[in-house]
Amino acid sequence: MSMSVADHDSKLFEEFIRPMLQQGLSVQFQARGCSMSPAIRDGEIVEVRPVKLTELRKDDIVLVKSITGFRLHRIVGLDKASDLFITRGDCGQEDDPPLTGAQILGLARSKSVRLGWTTVRASFRHGGAIRLAARAQYLACKLLRKIEVRPAVSQAK
Repeated sequence: MSMSVADHDSKLFEEFIRPMLQQGLSVQFQARGCSMSPAIRDGEIVEVRPVKLTELRKDDIVLVKSITGFRLHRIVGLDKASDLFITRGDCGQEDDPPLTGAQILGLARSKSVRLGWTTVRASFRHGGAIRLAARAQYLACKLLRKIEVRPAVSQAK
């Protein structure tokens, strides 16, 4: 049986973070993929902390390990009595396969957000204003880049 680079990286990631979370420590890592955009964009640094299943609620973003690998997705349904959790990426149209509590490694607590020259931590539960400011800054920069590109294109004709 061969192991791909992604499998190898995933195994190393798990060997690193699982013991830390089990010891009660928070971990930070760079998120990959666009399934949680705009809440979490590809390349952003996310902090995940250990969590008790009794603390979880709908709309929390959790780090899970399933047969398809690791993912940070939002809880869209839960039945704690049955140990059943349903997640979905914010960009997804369909729910992920059901999870058990044992597959939930931690709760996404915050992400690092650039505001101008400063990086601040935006909480997922209470950081709406910071995330909104970062989103506005991102859109403003994107708009300015489009405005700057248009005159150069029209002058080239």
